[in-house]
Amino acid sequence: MDDYDIVVAGGGPVGCFAAKQLALKGRHVAIFEEHMTIGEPVHCAGLVTQRVLDISKCSKIGIIQNKIYGAYIHSPSGTTLTIGDKKVHGLVINRQKFDENIAQKAQKAGASLSLEHKVVSAKKQENHITLSIQKNEQTQTVRCNILIGADGSHSSIRKIFGFPYPIEMLQGISAELSDTTLDPRFVHIFIGHNIAPGFFAWVIPTNTHGTTARIGLCIGKQSNHPLQHYYAALLQQPILQETTVMKRFGGVIPLGPLKKTTNDNVMIVGDAAAQIKPTSGGGIYPGLFCAVQCASVAEEALQKQQFNGQFLKHYHTKWTKEIGRELSLGMQFRKIFTNLTDEHLNKYLEKLNNHKTIEIINTYGDIDYPSKLALPLIRTSPSLLTLAPVMLRRNKH
Repeated sequence: MDDYDIVVAGGGPVGCFAAKQLALKGRHVAIFEEHMTIGEPVHCAGLVTQRVLDISKCSKIGIIQNKIYGAYIHSPSGTTLTIGDKKVHGLVINRQKFDENIAQKAQKAGASLSLEHKVVSAKKQENHITLSIQKNEQTQTVRCNILIGADGSHSSIRKIFGFPYPIEMLQGISAELSDTTLDPRFVHIFIGHNIAPGFFAWVIPTNTHGTTARIGLCIGKQSNHPLQHYYAALLQQPILQETTVMKRFGGVIPLGPLKKTTNDNVMIVGDAAAQIKPTSGGGIYPGLFCAVQCASVAEEALQKQQFNGQFLKHYHTKWTKEIGRELSLGMQFRKIFTNLTDEHLNKYLEKLNNHKTIEIINTYGDIDYPSKLALPLIRTSPSLLTLAPVMLRRNKH
């Protein structure tokens, strides 16, 4: 039986980032990833802010594909709200290379990484966790003081140890396109029940010429048709005519951060803990941010040899204190958004479409912290408060 201080289930960027920090402290860390290649399959639109590179300390070379300065937001009626200015609001990254870079940093720090190794069972025994790890037909047993579940939306660790489930699971589909003719500085966002009920669709230019793009959409439980129906509708948009689909992929996005993310000897982080921005579905920044807290508390637990749930709960307290409110506000906004009809969406996009409001959006808009925009926006356009009755009606149900 192999003994480790820490076992990380899942070799994505969040799990590898937590592993790197603990390995740098001299801890004996193992990462077990069920897929054969780091970064595949891709489940992400790959649009992040500079904060992601700052936290991860990833090299920009080969990872940044494009810079985004603004967005065209298309209403259900076909009118367009243009936001953005001379400031870079987002970076388009190559997710596979980004993931590989973080995995390499974890290994360089001393963590071991095993691909095609799936955690098939885990249980608490005395003051440690015993896991069965399967590769092909062979099973090995490993033991650790702390198990970190970073195994994604359908987390096995979350299920095995009885953690709560996310409030909602969005279904998503994405594709890589070539032969596009886009303004490389702007993303396109499509909203409405005919294209992405309960969420939105996106078109993101992935090079500085606008000739390649990453497109996708998510749907909530409000949808009347299967995912493929809405994907076909997205491809019919005029800006995507005569383009070529190079690769297609899909996945789910868990929304509604868990009320509990620790147990005796176990912590969960990233998509497994639904640490995802409800407004955009982005999980890289909050996941990396929470991985910092996770590694910090794990290191302290190892120093004090305190692995019980009460001690590890410091991790849950830390991350909720820092970004819990932002994620919570995001879920409240989502409650409002999912209750809006296409008529509502047209109306409120029209309210936003004036010079003064757009200036406020350009100044305060922040992909990672969308709540920063709320107060300045309402001060500028008080009529947006007419959303309140919609929210109140929804919250009564």
